[in-house]
Amino acid sequence: MLSPLTRRFPLLALGLLVLLALPAVAASSLRSSQAESKVMRVGTTYYISSLNPFVGIETNDSLAHTMVYPQLVQYVPGPKIGSDWASSWKSSNGGLTWTFRLKKGKWSDGVPLTAADAAWTINTVLKYKDGPTSYVASSYDGIKSASASGSQTLVIRYSRPIAPVLSNLSQIFVLPKHVWSTKLGRNGKGLKEFKPQESLPNVSGGPYIVTQYEQKGTTAFKPNPNFYGPKSKSAGVAFTYYTNATSMVVDMRRGKLEYIDSLPYGAADAANGKPGIKVNFGAGSQVTNLGFNSNPKKSRNRELLKPRLKEAFEYAIPRRQIVDVIFSGHAKPWASILSPASRAEGWLNPAVKPLPYSVALANRILDSLGYKRGSDGLRVVPATTGKLAQPAHAMSYSVIVPNDLDFNGDRQFDILATAFKKIGVKLKLTPGGDGAQAFELITAPGGKYLKADMYTWYWHPYIDPSFNLSVVTKAEWYNNSDTGFDDPLYDSWWNKQGSLTNVKDRQALVWKMQAYLARKRPYIQLVVSNAISAQSPRWTGFQPTLSGSCKCYFTSPHPSP
Repeated sequence: MLSPLTRRFPLLALGLLVLLALPAVAASSLRSSQAESKVMRVGTTYYISSLNPFVGIETNDSLAHTMVYPQLVQYVPGPKIGSDWASSWKSSNGGLTWTFRLKKGKWSDGVPLTAADAAWTINTVLKYKDGPTSYVASSYDGIKSASASGSQTLVIRYSRPIAPVLSNLSQIFVLPKHVWSTKLGRNGKGLKEFKPQESLPNVSGGPYIVTQYEQKGTTAFKPNPNFYGPKSKSAGVAFTYYTNATSMVVDMRRGKLEYIDSLPYGAADAANGKPGIKVNFGAGSQVTNLGFNSNPKKSRNRELLKPRLKEAFEYAIPRRQIVDVIFSGHAKPWASILSPASRAEGWLNPAVKPLPYSVALANRILDSLGYKRGSDGLRVVPATTGKLAQPAHAMSYSVIVPNDLDFNGDRQFDILATAFKKIGVKLKLTPGGDGAQAFELITAPGGKYLKADMYTWYWHPYIDPSFNLSVVTKAEWYNNSDTGFDDPLYDSWWNKQGSLTNVKDRQALVWKMQAYLARKRPYIQLVVSNAISAQSPRWTGFQPTLSGSCKCYFTSPHPSP
């Protein structure tokens, strides 16, 4: 990877880059140094892989989608569900019909933004949900159809009552029908193949238009004059990817950045209190994990399917060392598939807790399972019989480690490898590349989940549990599943929880599902880390806890009075 200072658009030219990227009317108002300072320059160690909601897998893809596409509702400060494009909504017919009144607006190319766009988006996703649009289909759970009742009224009909209707709808991005309907291709395959970032400026209905895109460079957002909601309080946003956190911090201290969306943990304490930078520490929702290929039909290293074996592995993991060394103390041991963000609404099961660190107990469990140590100290798995028989083999496994983590994944692997050596298990690092490349390795070959053993990764769970819990269903294979977990009983629970409109009933099932996953261990959750961002003391209005779930994340910040 190139450092930020050797890319085609070096950071020293960032101001010029934004002037070139913004429209003529905005550029003319930005040519003075005073006006130019109103461009919000954002540094990040995440990148935007695509403006296409059907393929985007990286952390900041959803942020970009939020900024360019309308949503009916969104999370707003609180956090709580609030208005975006929909000004009001109501349910009727026992929760089977939802009616949304929409704000008047236009797409950035001047075409009217109407309920027909939303109806087309929803119906198109439903039509191809078993194919090209399957990646987003879980958010459409229970929807039967959508229709426009006039230009500003959308009616969504459900096949059954759905408890997390509004939370699910906050994850739906409305697309411009007049653009995307021409991209369908054969059987809708064009929906995944379309690359909006290659046809700039994009047609936007959100607060910004993307005028320049560089996946691992700078992406420029200009305000959309046709946006139906609160206008941007900055003259534009320049979103720049860094591979070096030190350079990012130095650039903020020199006044070349207004915001850092996620400050690497090791750099946070060193930067805190320094001139030109204000570090924000807050409770976070990023959960890191050690994941397992959990496809019950995989043919090799099938012992990794055994919950009891993975229980031994969990006892062997020094979570506190990971907290101290990898996250500089800005994390805590964790065990749930949900994050602390779900606690306030009652979804987080308090009984799901990390196992204590005990090498002795881990070894006793492995001994009881019959995995004896060989002369080299490695345990040996006895030969098995049957349809998926395996010869005897050493407990030696590959661990895929992506290189685009916001923490030191290689160092965390070293901690895990050293810990597992104490229980007679050898771990081998497999470089994972970026998020898309890592996903292909984890799900290889071609979404069949047959080759991988283990991996380390992370995610940012939503507040409502429905999506998070869906990730380990069979329906999410080669979509959002990174484990290949296939459990019909669990799948039936997931389908049921979404229909439980009684909060207590749904909570009980959600708690049961968390506990079940904690026992089955398709993942061993490791830690939940704090949210650490940084801002220029000269700017205000940031909403760091909302990240890409609210359009206000980019539209609210502005220079201090």
